Amino acid sequence: MSSNVFLVSDDSEPFERTVLSEVDLNDYPDRPEELAEVESARFWGVEAGSSAETYFEKMDEGDLLLFYREGEYVGTGRIGTTFADDDEWASATVWDDSPRTLIYTIDDFTATSVPKAAVNTIFEYSDGYNPNGLIRVAESRVDNTLEAIELAVQQYD
Repeated sequence: MSSNVFLVSDDSEPFERTVLSEVDLNDYPDRPEELAEVESARFWGVEAGSSAETYFEKMDEGDLLLFYREGEYVGTGRIGTTFADDDEWASATVWDDSPRTLIYTIDDFTATSVPKAAVNTIFEYSDGYNPNGLIRVAESRVDNTLEAIELAVQQYD
């Protein structure tokens, strides 16, 4: 059973295009094999060799994602598929040459509008804490089930 919580932060236009919105994959017949069987998806990634690669390697299907942007948590979701985009398809087609080649899909996305202080309280971070990039919440800070955390964030909205 999955038990990881990841905080994902990015203010870029590609993040808006592929995380906050679904991508119609029918427009991309050359998409990676891992996306070949789906008509649309939300996805994001990390750069190979970056410090975030360690967190990417810990991702399991069903892990909880909380998306942070411009001072608030703007969505929740679950990890779907993870894969290495060796041909850099996402970078070349939808991310304006971003070096992110370690891709994860996002299932069960729900838009939210939750102040960072509310989520920081859940994980006992200081009120002013801002996640940066991709981080994994330490197990010692996850005191509830993923479902309960997800529900608390969604209900706050």
